[in-house]
Amino acid sequence: MAPEIFRGQKYTKASDIYSLGMIMWEIMTPFWDRNHDTELIIEICDGLRPPIITNEPEDCNYIDLMKKCWHSDPNKRPTI
Repeated sequence: MAPEIFRGQKYTKASDIYSLGMIMWEIMTPFWDRNHDTELIIEICDGLRPPIITNEPEDCNYIDLMKKCWHSDPNKRPTI
């Protein structure tokens, strides 16, 4: 869930883009050993993003797009 949703803001296309970035991550690395609790919500709002575990080079377009989708500022996320 996008950080702004945790902060009580309304769902927007930008929050959907954040979710798309998380789905992209799930496709690459389907397991993350972490409880989905209040502590995680706070850390997401503070900028935590899951680690990227892949054999792709860091400059891979897929990874770049995924990171842009995760931007903390909804206005700086890509549009569709």
